[in-house]
Amino acid sequence: MTPATSIFVGTFEESVQQRPNRLMIHRHDYFELFLLEGKGEHFNDFQVYIIEKPSIVCVSPGQVHFWKDKQSLRGPMICFTQEFVEKYASNDYSLLQHRFWFPAGNSPVIEVSKDQVRETGLLIEEVQREFNRPAEGSDRIVRLLLQLILLKMNRFYPSENRSQSSRREAQLVRDFLVNLQLNVRESSVSSHAAMLGVSPETLSETVKKETGKTPGTMIRERILLEAKRLLLHTSLSVAEIGYDLRFKDPSYFNRFFRRSTGDTPVEFRKQCQLHATG
Repeated sequence: MTPATSIFVGTFEESVQQRPNRLMIHRHDYFELFLLEGKGEHFNDFQVYIIEKPSIVCVSPGQVHFWKDKQSLRGPMICFTQEFVEKYASNDYSLLQHRFWFPAGNSPVIEVSKDQVRETGLLIEEVQREFNRPAEGSDRIVRLLLQLILLKMNRFYPSENRSQSSRREAQLVRDFLVNLQLNVRESSVSSHAAMLGVSPETLSETVKKETGKTPGTMIRERILLEAKRLLLHTSLSVAEIGYDLRFKDPSYFNRFFRRSTGDTPVEFRKQCQLHATG
């Protein structure tokens, strides 16, 4: 991406050829969007997604991912930062409210129809033209086109038939998940409830009703995911990761990790490295 615009537009196949590290485990602090055809596999946050039909693939900041058995995968890609998309946006627009962003619990791979491929592809072509041949207003045009692509993508997920009250409850859960992503090291349900402007009881009841899980469980799952990411993608020691995630001491972190996964952090790191190179 260019520092001036915080956006890059290209193709998957050119990107892989120019940056072979995409085929190895990596993470970054920006979003990626791919419109792909062909067959291959995408490893994303310890899940493997098989791509066999035309698909949109979304990668959110911080996710550990790589492409495996890419075979014939091809198509356009856009890399962008949250700041780029939200610049000049109205107060009611937030990138974090889009359904593709990973805290929503949606799959990062969306199979799309021929019509959706054509519709999305035409918009991406417009973005590509403005990106390659910038002129007056190109920056804003690219931003608005990208917002349009993301808004249309919301329609590609199965529709939800909810009552007005259940939509409010679903929005609270969504806000909690976003808040959890932004404050991953905050382990207190009360603190998250305060940040959302609700009581801990309301948050607990709503999250349990909508997801079947308690907020405490989801907080622990998110901390575990971050621990896995750090073990896989960084050279930090187990103790350093434990302290980074605000555990009181390494032994407590080790117990938490083993109780959650069945492996010690060291065992998990070795297994992931074998899987990634295998």
